Amino acid sequence: MVAVVLVSLALGAIAASGAPRPAEKRAGRAAVGDRVVLSGDVVVPKGEASGDIVIVHGSARVVGAVRGSVVVVDGDVVLSGLVRGDVVALDGPVRLLRGAHVTGDVWIAHGTLDVQVGARVDGDVHRGGLSFLSPARLVTRLGFWIAISVSTLLLGLLLLVLGPHAADAVGRAGREAVGASIGWGAALMFGLPVAGFLLLVSLVGIPFGIGLLLGLALLYSIGYAYAAWILGRALIRRSRHGGPRRVTAFLAGWVILRAVGFVPFVGGIGWFLAALYGLGAATVAVWRARRGAAPIGLAAAPTPPPPAPPPEPEPAAQEPPPIVTEPPEPEAAADLGL
Repeated sequence: MVAVVLVSLALGAIAASGAPRPAEKRAGRAAVGDRVVLSGDVVVPKGEASGDIVIVHGSARVVGAVRGSVVVVDGDVVLSGLVRGDVVALDGPVRLLRGAHVTGDVWIAHGTLDVQVGARVDGDVHRGGLSFLSPARLVTRLGFWIAISVSTLLLGLLLLVLGPHAADAVGRAGREAVGASIGWGAALMFGLPVAGFLLLVSLVGIPFGIGLLLGLALLYSIGYAYAAWILGRALIRRSRHGGPRRVTAFLAGWVILRAVGFVPFVGGIGWFLAALYGLGAATVAVWRARRGAAPIGLAAAPTPPPPAPPPEPEPAAQEPPPIVTEPPEPEAAADLGL
């Protein structure tokens, strides 16, 4: 039964439908399908049977019957009918009037419970903080987790489509310059908010400060998406045929980070560290591009070969030395009769 509630809330942000399904006659009682309401009240009158009820902001009034669970994130719950499941209220009171019957458990996080004489709860009553595995906590976390997962997935794919070579540069910087990426990421994560608040102090800098503070969420999300890309590229290399497989690598890193993100407390720390590292790696990649010969996203021009040295001149042909005939010596000349 709880699984049905979780699926209902997961699709609630997409469906955003507060209208019930078409009614049908079943055993002489009007039967209505599941109800998912983002903002508004739900009333189940006497003689009507409803499916699961999930309300993000509003109240639930049940006089008839509910064939599933009733989950209210922000609002009150008033029952005088039958609920064949759990009753979950995160932030609001729960009132069980005379004749109310809950076959499952009653979960109350922040609110009061009023049980009148004649009301019955077959399961247990849980008050105060809810554990991680409780239905209400799962329902709440699942909605935020899906929203963050979808947004980071689309943002990462958009970055890969618009700047594939820039993503390659960020991936190289994240793998080769670990210390610099951590240092620059920490400086930006902590320095940008401080700079934004300092700009708000001066009259001239108020527009810049507001714009900077409003853009931090997008900037940190870009860092998170790049961190998923760096992690995936470290796990999945290029194919044997030279294909980049960028989307596959990004999806691998994104799945790992989002799995960590669903764990309480650890997920928040993981998101912060991933955004820090991805933002720092992007900064290092930009710095390298400004100092290099080619900007990010463009292939570097091939370095021209050095000029060939000029040919050495051939040595000039040397003339044979002249033959010098020495005159004969006097004794030799006398012997010759000269």
